[in-house]
Amino acid sequence: MTTPSTSRSIPTAAKVVSAIALGLAAVHIAMTAVFNVPSTEVKYGPLPGRAADAWIKPYFLQDYRIFAPDPASADRNLWVRAWVQTPEGERVETKWVDVTAIELAEPYRRVLRKQLTVIGAEQLMTSYNKLTPEQKTVVGENFHNSADLADLNEALLDADDGNPGDVRSFIRATNYTTSYATQAAEALWADDGEVLAVQTRAVYSPVVRWDDRFDPDAERPASSYTELGWRPTLEWSQQSTDAFARTFLHWAEAAGVSGSLTDDEGEDG
Repeated sequence: MTTPSTSRSIPTAAKVVSAIALGLAAVHIAMTAVFNVPSTEVKYGPLPGRAADAWIKPYFLQDYRIFAPDPASADRNLWVRAWVQTPEGERVETKWVDVTAIELAEPYRRVLRKQLTVIGAEQLMTSYNKLTPEQKTVVGENFHNSADLADLNEALLDADDGNPGDVRSFIRATNYTTSYATQAAEALWADDGEVLAVQTRAVYSPVVRWDDRFDPDAERPASSYTELGWRPTLEWSQQSTDAFARTFLHWAEAAGVSGSLTDDEGEDG
């Protein structure tokens, strides 16, 4: 009597999925290794350091300072304001609103590894600090009459012989924060008129130094922030303005932030 074979061939689909998974794992391991190379000359020279940075940040990045003797030393917040054209024809410059405080007002948002606005603030501040003085002068100017960020990108490249990669990083961060600011402004002020332009600010507020944490007289150092001009509103077809507004306004209510245009809420000299 012939015994039926118990072996079964592996389906082609399973082989393909396994190959893709192994390939992604290999890429991730390689990018992680490049990302952690200590020498910047090697990392950004013969090795694809910028590609590794883009791969790892922000979702695969682990912050060792959570456990180190020198923990994270600053709060990272994104602020937003807008120009709103009222039905009476008046153009109003709104108050600054700390949209990170709004996002974190909902308890479950605080336990996430990276909040949307914190990611935006970190990317914006990091890329801003890599710009040359001439380029920082450019980004302080207004480009709100442009259809997108192409004019800003061209002006940055023409400013001097700064690193084009740093310009790309800044434009990418500006795209992210301006798109978020547009949605936030529409949620807060669309009922008051047309949102013409938005302005963002990444604010780093240092905490009391770790060594001084038990000193009752210790004062927090002064905040630092980006100095950017006005940008055009940016909306994308994949976004749902109505869905964002419903969620964002729920957070704003929890944070005690009103949708008024020009009160003193959220101001910081």
